[in-house]
Amino acid sequence: MTEYEYGSMMDFLNQLVHTRTEAKDLTAERRIKQALERQPFAAYFLVQRAMTLELALGAAQARIKELEGDRAPSVPQPETSAFLGAGAAVWGAGLNPPEGPQAEHGEQAPLNAPARLTVEDKSVEFIANNARAIWIGIGLLGMAAVIFKH
Repeated sequence: MTEYEYGSMMDFLNQLVHTRTEAKDLTAERRIKQALERQPFAAYFLVQRAMTLELALGAAQARIKELEGDRAPSVPQPETSAFLGAGAAVWGAGLNPPEGPQAEHGEQAPLNAPARLTVEDKSVEFIANNARAIWIGIGLLGMAAVIFKH
């Protein structure tokens, strides 16, 4: 993990810890909890994914400004390691694309049809199957934070 990635991750986690909400969708919360129970590395993957998307969004916004004629110097992309560099490459790996006539027309089967799960349902199922590794990853992340802090 680079120094940039570490600082960005700590900022992200600080924002996460201090985020509050008054209203939650209970169905979504239940599905998320199920997924977290089944995917041991879910917390790691979710932080990695969110930070990778944030990095990509920043690069896209800079490129849009450049293309729109804002001739301000472009911001160089920070150096990344396997933590953020691999985040986009592994997200959703192992998911099979939908097959058959429904996939061709963009239709989705009902949620109660296990043979035709949506990508979201497959993701929740994948995460929920690996909950133990998530907690191991969280522990390792905490240990890394302690080690790098000194």
